Amino acid sequence: MQTTDLGETFETHRRYLTAVAYRMLGSHADAEDAVQEAWLRVARATPEVDDLRAWLTRVVSRICLDQLRSRSRRRENPLDLLPEAERAPDEADPVVRAESADRVGYALMLVLEQLTPDERLAYVLHDVFGLSFDEVAPIVDRTTAAARKLASRARDRVRGAAPGDPQQSATREQRRAVVDAFLAAARAGDFAGLLAVLHPDVEFRVDQGSDGIRIVRGAESVASNAAAYHRYAAGFDFEIVELATGFAVVAISDGVPESLLLFTSEGDRIVAMETRLIL
Repeated sequence: MQTTDLGETFETHRRYLTAVAYRMLGSHADAEDAVQEAWLRVARATPEVDDLRAWLTRVVSRICLDQLRSRSRRRENPLDLLPEAERAPDEADPVVRAESADRVGYALMLVLEQLTPDERLAYVLHDVFGLSFDEVAPIVDRTTAAARKLASRARDRVRGAAPGDPQQSATREQRRAVVDAFLAAARAGDFAGLLAVLHPDVEFRVDQGSDGIRIVRGAESVASNAAAYHRYAAGFDFEIVELATGFAVVAISDGVPESLLLFTSEGDRIVAMETRLIL
């Protein structure tokens, strides 16, 4: 295939490849870099393959997997929304559905951040983009059965604790009830209601962007901060997601996620909270 023809063919797959990379990496900028690296490899290799899209998917996936493994010790902000202009009206297209879901899918990206790189790749390629486990296996250097197991573990973590575990289910319900009570009290400016769900020694870490982290300690101080928030809460929608240590709440204004509030609870009290700005 001539380089010009190859380039034109590659461009027809760029949007799909970017969607795959975005689901892997959680950053649109990183996804574009991964796709561009894939193009450089393709241009050098000039492959003669029957299914170029499948071949490119494997290349991009390997690039993403290497990035995920190399950054596993760094904390990333797993959100860089795909621009509105890039969404096509064809909702039957799985790529379009994935992109549309990203508008309110920050919760899913948070959960994906908890997965190992191999689990994340297996889950995204199979459950989101429909690749078979026979196709996924060589990308993660596993057998087909092992790739299926990776996706299964990832799926369980995305869905939360196993539904057949009553104790886990009760704990989830209790944690969710605490978060719901906190949000209701914060929205109402209910100081007493906030004190009721905060541990006396609760610590609240507040992300102030370039000004660094401000730490607020003690139930009364944290409740005062949260009670003041009710003046702003009316303008936000909230998306709640379960994490391994508790729940997270995404504050969304006009469809755009702006901040993240992480909760850690013990019993019926919140013992730690942390805000992160979504930049």
